[in-house]
Amino acid sequence: MGSNIFGNAKLGDERRTKRLVKISHLMANNTGSSIVKASGTQASIEGAYRFLRNDNIDANDIAIAGFSSLLPELELSNKILALEDTSTLSYRHNVTCFPRL
Repeated sequence: MGSNIFGNAKLGDERRTKRLVKISHLMANNTGSSIVKASGTQASIEGAYRFLRNDNIDANDIAIAGFSSLLPELELSNKILALEDTSTLSYRHNVTCFPRL
């Protein structure tokens, strides 16, 4: 699976893990880009969206794979930098209601 932090993810199918590795690699190399821009090909775009829509994939399994791959390095270090994102999003739009006839 390579040296990606998600290479050992247990997603129920090796193809799902390979897709996760591919998506994370694309997004890491194209920071700030959309999936469409980062993917480049129609097949890659569709694969990424199929992965994201897959009900058999649990976000916790992805998180566990990421944390587990980092543990050996964390145990060797005496410093850990913990980052936190405290930003919020607010979507505001006008809604038009049509009366029932």
